[in-house]
Amino acid sequence: MKAKLLISAMLIFAAIATQAQTLGEFKPKDQSYGMGKLKGKNRIYISGFQVNFQVYNEKEKFKQGGSMLGGGMKGDALTGISVGLEGLDEKTVQEITDQLYQDYIGKLKAKGMTIIPADEAGKIEAYEGFTRMNGGKISVAEIPGVLTCTPSGFDYYVKGLDKDGKEKKGGFLGNEAMKFPRLSKELNDAVIGNVDITVLFVSDKEAFQGNGAKLKIKTNLRLVDSEGVTMTNDSKIKFKGSNTVTMVTSQVAFYHGKMGAGSTSAYVGTLGKPLAINGVVDESTVTSYAAGSRDALGTKTLYGTMYSVTDGNTQNAKIITVDPAKYKDGVYKAAKQFLDFHTDEFLKAI
Repeated sequence: MKAKLLISAMLIFAAIATQAQTLGEFKPKDQSYGMGKLKGKNRIYISGFQVNFQVYNEKEKFKQGGSMLGGGMKGDALTGISVGLEGLDEKTVQEITDQLYQDYIGKLKAKGMTIIPADEAGKIEAYEGFTRMNGGKISVAEIPGVLTCTPSGFDYYVKGLDKDGKEKKGGFLGNEAMKFPRLSKELNDAVIGNVDITVLFVSDKEAFQGNGAKLKIKTNLRLVDSEGVTMTNDSKIKFKGSNTVTMVTSQVAFYHGKMGAGSTSAYVGTLGKPLAINGVVDESTVTSYAAGSRDALGTKTLYGTMYSVTDGNTQNAKIITVDPAKYKDGVYKAAKQFLDFHTDEFLKAI
């Protein structure tokens, strides 16, 4: 009897743990045209497949001091905040990425599509001077505070790397999609596939500033639609409180053919709103506030009134521990739902 009760309790606990990792509302959307021209197209070249995992975020806020309304002086205020995930390792994010890629190519092959290898693609004129990259590696240069992962065994081409190691994708004015029509044409009218999925865990929140500088962020694990990642500017020469903003998205895209500078057919699948991944990262709000001292009266001297103020400077850091197994399960489910939906929608036209 005791053994049966123990087993029952374990099953209940497992069920509760599984239910705790739930997804929010899934709201896909897409932009597509020329889908009727895709019938019978059974060759596809995957130009890119990457999954981005945010593991760290930091930012600053600066408020200039000086004269106060009604008289007196106040000091400058500089505050900073940082949040990091602990427990998430490279093995976990690589396994998520590899499984998603296998799901993706599995659907394509099941539909009868032939995947064009990197060896064949590397011979076309459009990739002349490009660098072949090997997948199965993790880069920290693409998006600040983010691990960018490519699938094991997946090779692809980039125009080059900048001084920080960030990949140059190519395309007119850096717009990668502008190179896809040419790729399709030179690969004998093949479909071009491109996948970019981003998972963030930090959301910026508006905070009343008062008389100082204040930052407020909240943990919120999600598959993004399209938003900017704000991160402290690490340039050697910068203004106080300067941050950079890097735009990120989640997108499953397919392009085909060439007509002028554009494609004859395209399907770009995205999200209408972020897809929440609940029960993985503990909910937490982190704030940081700094205010310079104030001197309203000053000290009168022969040379006028002298004010004495000091600048305020604070930093707040928080480490959030995550269970890698829970993270893997929740993030994979969200990314798979997104990837499967848009891949299936596109394949209806083939």
